[in-house]
Amino acid sequence: MTRAPLPVVLIGPMAAGKSRVARCLAGRYGMAHADSDQVIEARHGAIARLFRERGEAEFRRLEAAVVAELLDDPRYAEGVISLGGGAPMSPLVQPLLEGRTVAYLDVDLATVRPRIRGGASRPLLQPDPETRWSQIMAERRETFERLATITLDARAPRSASQIAHDLHTALGAAARSEPGKDHTA
Repeated sequence: MTRAPLPVVLIGPMAAGKSRVARCLAGRYGMAHADSDQVIEARHGAIARLFRERGEAEFRRLEAAVVAELLDDPRYAEGVISLGGGAPMSPLVQPLLEGRTVAYLDVDLATVRPRIRGGASRPLLQPDPETRWSQIMAERRETFERLATITLDARAPRSASQIAHDLHTALGAAARSEPGKDHTA
């Protein structure tokens, strides 16, 4: 199959399932995978602690540096990179995504509700995870849609495996059509 330009970058709101879908895609199709949040945590500690101790601005600076590094890393040239929910909002990250295959996992509150309950590991969702998630999603939706070259329906009851399959199919469709055209799966 001819493929869209790689790596494919997964974006979407907190708790959309980006990391899980990336792992499924990588495992099923033999692609390398990196997760920007996991890299940040491996180097700097828990994200919640980084927010608390260094603030969001410093976290976003660290995040942008990791995203740039992953996008330039030859290990992921034919792979999939999942980004944290806020990464695409950064003016430091957005230019890095230009000309890339960017897949947006579109979800709703009903899908993420079980994943965000408690919310202790997600500092931006405090003090009311469901209300904050909805507010953040409303603020970010337009940016996700604008950056995406592929949009995937990731709402429940669709599994990560189904979404990964749809993404693989969409990558083939994107490779056969006009560059920069949005594809919805």
